[in-house]
Amino acid sequence: MPRSHRVAGALIGSVVGDALGAPFEFGPAGAYGKRFPTDARGVLTEMCGGGQLNWAAGEFTDDTQLGLLLASSLVECGGLDEAEVFDRFVAWLRAGPRDVGNQTRSVLSSGRPWDVAAAEHFARTGHAAGNGSLMRTTPAAIWFAR
Repeated sequence: MPRSHRVAGALIGSVVGDALGAPFEFGPAGAYGKRFPTDARGVLTEMCGGGQLNWAAGEFTDDTQLGLLLASSLVECGGLDEAEVFDRFVAWLRAGPRDVGNQTRSVLSSGRPWDVAAAEHFARTGHAAGNGSLMRTTPAAIWFAR
């Protein structure tokens, strides 16, 4: 399989997985099983929306939005430019996304350079990255595995 197909599959798979899980974000344990009690293999199933943030069916979260911004930056800059990625993330925050993680909002709205903002947040809270940071590993892995 050509690399371009594997790259597309990894990115699309991440986006679809996030969209499938979005309605269950912040929900109680077992919410998915209650809504879909039967195994989906071999049957026609729905893609649902809803959840605490009332996602549209197929809508992906802030985690994917940031991952796609990272992917765009890697391609357009020809590699990782942390300050440029941070600027994209800040512009995204200013555009008023539906959801923003608390830690992400804190760092991006600090008005400080990316490295200072992250270091200050860590010094203050002891938290280095939320689970949303894992959503950005797919574009990074694709780029750096070239």
